[in-house]
Amino acid sequence: MDIKNFVLSYYKNSADDFYVHRVEKAVEARKPHTHDYFQIYYVLRGKLLHYVEKDYSSLSIGDMFIIPPGVKHYIDPEEGAAFYVFSFMPDYFGEQNVSNKLALNFLKSLQINAQKGVRPKIVVPDDELFTVENIFERAIKEFSNKPFGYSETIRAYALLLVSLVARHYFESVGAEISNHFETSREYVLYCVKYIEENFTENISLEDVTHRFAMSKSCFCKLFAEITGHSFNNYLNMCRVKKSTEYIKEGYKITAIYGLCGYNDFSTFYRNFKKIMGISPAKYKLEHL
Repeated sequence: MDIKNFVLSYYKNSADDFYVHRVEKAVEARKPHTHDYFQIYYVLRGKLLHYVEKDYSSLSIGDMFIIPPGVKHYIDPEEGAAFYVFSFMPDYFGEQNVSNKLALNFLKSLQINAQKGVRPKIVVPDDELFTVENIFERAIKEFSNKPFGYSETIRAYALLLVSLVARHYFESVGAEISNHFETSREYVLYCVKYIEENFTENISLEDVTHRFAMSKSCFCKLFAEITGHSFNNYLNMCRVKKSTEYIKEGYKITAIYGLCGYNDFSTFYRNFKKIMGISPAKYKLEHL
């Protein structure tokens, strides 16, 4: 079966980087397809089946899903179903800053983990249904009337929407991991291996949790249960252990910290003394 790849310009009245509309009757979306943009669906009325690769889920009022670029999917709505759709390009929210950090990290996580499978449904809590529907309605009104500044206003609505989706996505993933410890164990063990192979890079707890689409609190708890250490503690242990190898090989202490992933000598010195119990200089005297 041919898989059609849609581009945003498929929608005749789309803007350069986004499109928002309400759908009463889906045609093309019933066939397996991909697209070069992100897409959020929210079920307003009726039910639909959402197929993602080999997985599927039944969605009803208040359910939504988000699909990253390049993922094959299609929907099968029942007669009379209606839903909102918001489509936007990967660079729609611009560069990362404090205000869009959650949304961009979430979208990045979706793209990184797309090969592992995309969740076909996200359930919106009852107390936020009005908020989500109001965001869509206001965005559609702005897009239809196009008043002054409508594009920036819609982007603000979209950021709020994606941030809400991100929160519920990470919370639901965290809950699933808590109920399936073997799956979470595999993730954490993989993360341990990732740290051991990349500790010289500028990696952080945020990078790892976003990579695995896990909530930070859930990940930290499981990581401590499995390794007996916090994430940062384990990362520093790997770095300090490597530094002892450099010391034994005769490297200058002041030249070691950068090779082990530290940005400054004082941080390296502090962590070395905390973990080894002695200073790098004393360690060098005792082992050379």
